[in-house]
Amino acid sequence: MAATRLHLLGIFFAGLLASSMSIAADFRVPAEWEPQAAIWMQWPGKYEAALRPAFADIIRSVQKHENLHLLTSTAREQEAAKAFLAKRGVSDTNITWHQVPVDNAWMRDNGPIYLTNGTTVLIQNWDFTGWDGTTGADYRRDDKVPGHVAGLLDMELEDHSGYVLEKGNLEVNGAGIAMLNWDCQDQRNPGLSKAEHEGILKDALGLHTIIWSYGHDPEDLTTGHIDGAARFINATTVVIADTGEDSELRLADDLSTAGFKVEWYPGDVNWLLGDGYVVAMSELDAALDRDLKARLKAYFPDRKIYLIDAWAIADAGGGIHCVTNDQPDVQSRR
Repeated sequence: MAATRLHLLGIFFAGLLASSMSIAADFRVPAEWEPQAAIWMQWPGKYEAALRPAFADIIRSVQKHENLHLLTSTAREQEAAKAFLAKRGVSDTNITWHQVPVDNAWMRDNGPIYLTNGTTVLIQNWDFTGWDGTTGADYRRDDKVPGHVAGLLDMELEDHSGYVLEKGNLEVNGAGIAMLNWDCQDQRNPGLSKAEHEGILKDALGLHTIIWSYGHDPEDLTTGHIDGAARFINATTVVIADTGEDSELRLADDLSTAGFKVEWYPGDVNWLLGDGYVVAMSELDAALDRDLKARLKAYFPDRKIYLIDAWAIADAGGGIHCVTNDQPDVQSRR
């Protein structure tokens, strides 16, 4: 039975690869430091209300620099969200509201992946299974969000719903290289070899190289999303969270061997890199925050640095990057 299942999986994914190769041949996933059109977020519902103050701080930072799109499930929820933000001194500047049914507030993972060939952009929809059911939360409406966004933006939607891929486990340098955590991809799509995973991802995302990270904290409900451990800051440099874990040390060795420069960051690397700014986690310690801000300014000298208290998001299992989804700035649509 196992051999038959693997054979059928091979047939299915071979078809998936064939359908995506012609598009991905000329398309790539832009790096986060490239020009952006907007940031997208899903407003926290009643079960995630503790996240709302941090969301307000993120939104306040983003709207100073670029457009922000906010999804709420109902008109009533939208009005309540507007009132909450107003009470915290957040204006309605550069905010576009959409009533789209959602389950959770983690749009990095269930939201779109954008590809561009330099003159046009399209949206990819991959399977989202609620982090393999680790939180027990519903996810069926979240899984449909990329289609809603494609409709709102009048963009082509490319379907890859036969394979689970959360954008929090995808870091790209914009030049054909990606980092992913193996544990996460292996758990989400069991029964596939590494070569099969790489074939699917390379062909669909326009990649030529994948660097894998191995290992994760057993308490991590994302099963080790890469954006909590390592981030590209330019095409040839990766910043790794300085945790002392063997998995980070191994990743640093692998990156160095592959010719990348490695920097170590003594804080949370789950920051949002926006169009002219960075929103990162404050450590709530003045001296440490000065050090973090100086490091971020060295990484991104032309960007405004914001350190905010996002510990409610961290306590819920993620970070600032996890609740935001960046849309690249490509004017032409196909």
